Amino acid sequence: MNEMRQYSLSNLLLAVMLAIGLVFGTNPVASAETLECSNLDIAGSYACNVACIIRGDNDGLTGFTDLSRTETDTIEVFTINSPEGCVDESAGIYKVEISAPTDNGEFTETEIGPLVGCTLYTATESVSDNQFPVLEDYIFQDSSGPANGFTKVVRNPSRSDFKTCTVDCTRK
Repeated sequence: MNEMRQYSLSNLLLAVMLAIGLVFGTNPVASAETLECSNLDIAGSYACNVACIIRGDNDGLTGFTDLSRTETDTIEVFTINSPEGCVDESAGIYKVEISAPTDNGEFTETEIGPLVGCTLYTATESVSDNQFPVLEDYIFQDSSGPANGFTKVVRNPSRSDFKTCTVDCTRK
């Protein structure tokens, strides 16, 4: 049983490393410079499949890759008007609301960040499991019109709450 867990975890780690290599192997920064995404419409609701490696009990790593486990990511333009100043759609800042059913209820998260080229870079503003900090990159493959989907790379570099995920999303 223990050997089987090690084998499954090794396969999962290899799959996540491969997915991250494929995403970053295309050099998203260079892609953002060469792709014109000024007409890309990313606002909308997306259905997502999640695969993660997370820090488990006793300081070990555990993984899950449950393609029937989904989350919903809803992206909208972030606007704020306050005495300190205002942010409108011309700033290219977006807010993402994430929700996913869990065994203990519902996971929720709010992220905010800019769209640079064809990649949305966000940081977590609030999260129901209180595991901070979380950085996420939404890499869109479309360059104009309504986005059909994206691959999201999730990183929580904190030692106690370490996790790294790839999330594949398609527009609902």
